[in-house]
Amino acid sequence: MEIKITTSEELNKLLDALAQEIVDANICHRLYIDLLGSISENKRAFSQSNTFWNFVFISLDDARIIRLCKVFDQESKSLNLYNLLVTIKANIHYFKKDHFRERLRENAFVEILARDDRIPKEEQLDKDIWFASSENPLVKKLIIWRNNIIAHLGAKVSLGQDKILKENPLDNKRIETLLDESFSIFNRYSSLYRASTYSKKVVGHDDFKSLLKFLNLGLQKWDEDIENQYKKLKKTRQNNGVQGTAQRPRRP
Repeated sequence: MEIKITTSEELNKLLDALAQEIVDANICHRLYIDLLGSISENKRAFSQSNTFWNFVFISLDDARIIRLCKVFDQESKSLNLYNLLVTIKANIHYFKKDHFRERLRENAFVEILARDDRIPKEEQLDKDIWFASSENPLVKKLIIWRNNIIAHLGAKVSLGQDKILKENPLDNKRIETLLDESFSIFNRYSSLYRASTYSKKVVGHDDFKSLLKFLNLGLQKWDEDIENQYKKLKKTRQNNGVQGTAQRPRRP
């Protein structure tokens, strides 16, 4: 449903607010996937703090899905991608060059940027509106999971009557499609409206690699300390004439 706005700045505020959800959803998803992908090469580092990492994965999974549900929410009074696009269609005049110049009046390159056609193409806008609507089978699947698992705990599903979920699977591939498309759609209109786009990758995304590196270095040092302790104990026993083999300490 169209969100009633009266100024160009109000549409700008809507873009800012929804950008936060779309960008954060993609950031959480990328971190979730990349962390999962790093397990095979860092099995010991993860296993040392299994409970902690389990909650990290649960939190990232929840964060990406909850934000995705808000992006594709179909509530008529909420800010979601569908309502934003319908609002854009109803207020297409705000994309005209005079409004664009006014919004970017402090940008030194505003005249160069204003040379491009800033009006969204109707055919593309209609396609994007459809994608963001419940008519899209992917969005419909997301809404089913939202209503039975994510936002609400369905009583029937809790009792084992989960046929509706089995018939509407929501795996990582489908989630990634929704994330990618919502991001592309949003950036399309943000670029036209204010000549700005967003990145899926936050600064510091790869921080977890440093963390795993230091964990592995710590475990390596632990192993070296244990080995030195074993050698020292073995030597002491030999010097004291103690028979038998010293038991090697167990490493974590």
